[in-house]
Amino acid sequence: MAGQEAAAEEEPKKKTSVVKIILFVVGGLALVGLGAGAGFFYVKMTAPPVEENPLAIVIDKGASAAAAADAHGGGEKKGEEKKDAHGGGDAHGGGDKKDAGPAGKAVPSTEQFATTYFEFPGNFTTNLRGSKRFVQLSLGLSTQYDKQVIENAQKHEVAIRGEVLALLADQSEADMVGIANRRKLQEMFKDTINKVLTERAGFGGIESVFITALVMQ
Repeated sequence: MAGQEAAAEEEPKKKTSVVKIILFVVGGLALVGLGAGAGFFYVKMTAPPVEENPLAIVIDKGASAAAAADAHGGGEKKGEEKKDAHGGGDAHGGGDKKDAGPAGKAVPSTEQFATTYFEFPGNFTTNLRGSKRFVQLSLGLSTQYDKQVIENAQKHEVAIRGEVLALLADQSEADMVGIANRRKLQEMFKDTINKVLTERAGFGGIESVFITALVMQ
């Protein structure tokens, strides 16, 4: 009988203890939630506005300056491309590049005279002095005088041929060998031709004579 009464008294005490524990846990959670909410509200209220953040302002200014520089540089580049396409450069022969020679060096601007060339038709063939061999060569002329000099050479070709063959026949085999001897022959031919033209036309005018072909057999 006494045991039943003691058990009946302990049961309400257990229920009261469970209720207290539940209330304690719920109260602790509520306090934690209130503390977190108060902290978030405090941070939100005290944080500076986004537009007043110095770092954001610096970044924004830097981006704006870069955009402006790109726009300005793009305009200059388009202007240069337009100039190259329509204004100058080698595409239309503008500027000083049209006078440039190899490696971009400017060609000297000097006064030059037109050179006229003439080559006698056929060959000059004759025996050599003191030899059974004969020589056959072709001759060309050049002058920077007017075309009248070449016309005189064509007009008096027969007389020129006679004097050139006489001079050539007086040469030996040794006189025909070597660059130096051939250049000497060219000078002798020039003097002979100018002599003929001076005697027959009143003026020589031949400035260079070229041996364009030579065969010795």
